[in-house]
Amino acid sequence: MARSEQGFTLVEVLVSIVILSIVSFSLLNIFSQSLKTTNDSLNRTIANQVAQNTLHTLDRRASSIQDELSLSKLTPNESPCPFCAEINGQTFQVDVKETSSVTSDNTIELEVSVTTESMSTPINLKGVISNATLREPFPETAVPESEKNQ
Repeated sequence: MARSEQGFTLVEVLVSIVILSIVSFSLLNIFSQSLKTTNDSLNRTIANQVAQNTLHTLDRRASSIQDELSLSKLTPNESPCPFCAEINGQTFQVDVKETSSVTSDNTIELEVSVTTESMSTPINLKGVISNATLREPFPETAVPESEKNQ
């Protein structure tokens, strides 16, 4: 009487479970790393937007100043960090400093640096802002007589 072999042995089942668990843990590690990279990328994107918003805010404030432009006139004194923001539970620290060694009455070169606790390197954005005297429209020039008669 011949015995029929149907199904898997216990050793074959255990080996397949071990192989399946190794593959599953590898995929779990890949997904975890992907989620961390996505979160870091999101924080860097938000930090970049905070830096751009800070520079635009300073530029808008500068457009209303007619006299000599300085960073102290553009930043409010009511808080220690006037441009810091809390977004998605993260606190974005904003540091604004003048970078130009040659100062002009009408322009300021700035560097905006944004950091969080989770970012290893800060986002740095450099820009130049100008006051209202540079925003005045270009004066109209007189039309030459030769063009008037044509």
